[in-house]
This record gives sequence, structure tokens and C-alpha cells, in this order.
Amino acid sequence: MEFRTIRFREPELGVGLITLNRPDRLNALSLDMVEELAALFGQLRSQEQVRVLIITGEGRGFCSGADLKDERFRQGAATLFSSAAAHLVGVQKKYSNLITEMRRLPQPIIAAVNGPAAGGGMCIALASDVVIAGPRASFIASFINIGLSGGELGSTYFLPRMVGSARAAEILLTGRTVDATEAEKIGLVSRVAEEESLMAVAMETARIMLSKSRIGLRLTKEALNQNLTAPSLEAAIELENRNESICCITPEFTRAVETFGKGR
Repeated sequence: MEFRTIRFREPELGVGLITLNRPDRLNALSLDMVEELAALFGQLRSQEQVRVLIITGEGRGFCSGADLKDERFRQGAATLFSSAAAHLVGVQKKYSNLITEMRRLPQPIIAAVNGPAAGGGMCIALASDVVIAGPRASFIASFINIGLSGGELGSTYFLPRMVGSARAAEILLTGRTVDATEAEKIGLVSRVAEEESLMAVAMETARIMLSKSRIGLRLTKEALNQNLTAPSLEAAIELENRNESICCITPEFTRAVETFGKGR
């Protein structure tokens, strides 16, 4: 499938690289980009040869959020903004479905945040499994700054779990900018890499993941997703027990045990 607003390639066997490609708009999420990402995610769900994904932005920005100057917004404004119901179906759910699709993908997702990540761009980073930031990265929950609720695209779900409820409330209620240094300090990102080595660090992280078993990666992501809202420790452990018993009868586990035994 040909894309106009994003690029997808496999720089190495097993790694898929998604690049948001509207640098003139700081990779803002137009409706076209949202639809192309949704189509790509749909394809990737069944592509077992792609085991780890990296998402980044072209140029000096990661993603500046929804493109409020999108021509399709302007042309369809009379319909899309005619009622809450029309907006919910025509706009809001299209954007928010990207976040749920990211979490449903079996592949771990590494966000290489190379510049500003605002609004929906910040939420794409939050919905990734690992977030690696460059020194020019910044995170802005900009919804509150344009008259919207600070809770959008999973921000009130992910952010409190990453940085704590008090910090999350302050960030979402003020719409202030969190720079890369603070983001690393409070746990919003996994680590900060030098600008010239950001993609190299993301690729090395992907390679480490690729050295693990396919089923191990997939079940780890599933457990992290489900146990965020586990009703009890017992329920969380039961899911982990199931996963480990599944993995214990795979060839990868047998080989790993044999290799470990030879090394002792």
C-alpha cells in the first residue's frame, strides 16, 4: 500500500520503522495521516515477520498533534462539527482508535521522540511500550490550551501510571511543556539519547528484543496491557502463570535452558 503522509520500511530483518512524514507541519495528524496509520496498523497485526516496531518523526518534530488547519477539517467543518455526535464519529473516534490499535498490536513499539510531541503526538508516545527521547524532545498535553479537556487519546490512563497522579494532574491541567530532562526524571520516557545517536539507540533496543522469543515478546506485551487494570495480585499472577506455562513448552525455551546449562 502506498502512503502519502507516512513512510514504512524494514531497515533490518524483523524491525519495522514507521516515520510520520509531514515535516512542514511538524508531522501534525491530518485525517489522511490518521487513516493511513490505521491501515498500516491493520496490516502489521498479521505480519509475523515484523517483530518490533519503531515510530519516529521526519525533520525536527515528532508529532505536533491534530492538524487544526487540515483541509479536510475545513471543507467538512459544517458536517464534522455540526453536533457532538457527528464529531464523535467523524473525528474523535478515528483519532482515539489509533491508540487502542497501538496497544492491540502484538509487536512492541519503540517511540524515538526526536522533537516536540504535542497533543495527539504526546499520546502516541505514551501508548508506545518504550519511549526514547532525544535532547530536543518535549511533551505538551496541549488539549487544555485550546479549550478542550486535558483528557484525550488515553492521556488520563497512561500518564498517571507513568508519572503518578499528582504530576499527571499538574501536566494535564496546565498544558505546560515537559522537556526531555524532566521527562526522564519523572519517568515519562525510558531514557534520553544524544541527538545523533537516537535512532541507533532505538535500533539497538529493537535488536535486543529480537534476540528474545516471538511468543515471549507477545505475551509480555499482553500481560503489561492486561495487568495495568488487574483486579488483584492473584489475577495478575494467574495470567503470568498461564503465559509461563505456554512458553515452557516452546522450542525457544528448551534451547535457552540447554545453552544456559552448557555455560555453567
